[in-house]
Amino acid sequence: MKKLVSLAVVASIAIPLLSPTFVQHAAANAIHDYRNEVQVNQFRPHGGDKQEVNDFIASLVKQRSNPAEVAKLVADDSLTNFAMKTYVEGLAQYKNIKVIEAKVDKLYTVTKEDAYNNYRAIVKFKYVGYTADNKAIEKTDYLGLARLGTDPVNWKAWGVLWQDSGIDVSDVKLIQLEKPRKGEEICVITTDAGVIKLRLFPSKAPKAVENFKTLAKKGQYNNMIFHRVINDFMIQAGDLKGPDGKELPSIYGESFEDEFSRDLFNFRGALSMGNAGPNTNSTHFYIVQSPKVDQEYLDLSALPLNAEAKYKEIGGRAYLDNRHTVFGHVFAGMEVVDKIAAQKTDENAKPIQNPIKVQKIEFVPYNE
Repeated sequence: MKKLVSLAVVASIAIPLLSPTFVQHAAANAIHDYRNEVQVNQFRPHGGDKQEVNDFIASLVKQRSNPAEVAKLVADDSLTNFAMKTYVEGLAQYKNIKVIEAKVDKLYTVTKEDAYNNYRAIVKFKYVGYTADNKAIEKTDYLGLARLGTDPVNWKAWGVLWQDSGIDVSDVKLIQLEKPRKGEEICVITTDAGVIKLRLFPSKAPKAVENFKTLAKKGQYNNMIFHRVINDFMIQAGDLKGPDGKELPSIYGESFEDEFSRDLFNFRGALSMGNAGPNTNSTHFYIVQSPKVDQEYLDLSALPLNAEAKYKEIGGRAYLDNRHTVFGHVFAGMEVVDKIAAQKTDENAKPIQNPIKVQKIEFVPYNE
């Protein structure tokens, strides 16, 4: 969950709390409101700009526990100077920080300043902070920087434009990739193209598993085609219709709620619920077939670190996490899934010739 730090609020609470040192600075230098400066030009950051900002962030991280050095990195005339220093004190709580990204989102100049003092930057600062109890917290903050003085690399932080509340990205146990235990009930989907074997996770997604098993045991999925297949993405089935042609509901008589878990992901091989939006699960299911993961989606996600690494290793669709309930995973037969996904389709991703069908779905003890 994100929280937007209002600079107006920060300024109003910061001034009465200013330290004597800052008051002395304020007396010597006029307090400057960097928030309300007027922009003149905007630039595309070049390699030198990017390196300067990366070096600044590296210094901020390195010196976060050293007040004297931090003071050199913060604009002492800023109206939000105290809030900026408090922000850096927050960084000092981490025993270690790994910088993921220090990116110049905007580089511009402002009026009423000479050429040595008129450059400004809005910087995206994404990092993972490691706490004393070994938790990994991912945050993405946005900082306001000003280049001040005749030294061309003398950047100073003047304020926090956006501060993340942080997301726990500590490693989790990737249970869906474990082999089934002897005697564990597994799902066996027999298709025209071969057999797919899956584990199910009733402790993580009880309603989804019960719905799938009940419909399968009634034979509802027998002789049903995979009606939507997209190679390098997924294969989907479960488009059940009644005698009147209307879509059948779930076993609960209506759509049921999502069951998201921090321990299950849309890796290649995941069995997940198809839906039409939040809490609209019914009879549709899909198996993720994508052999790769889009790095852009990983960059925009905040996943457990080992889950992110596993996506890079085996593929999948990370953007489906926390949107579609994962309730099972293929442990044998992905070559069958690939064959189903390779069918020729029409513009609606429906197979156009001899579509592969589900012959039957069974649930048996694992004895291999």
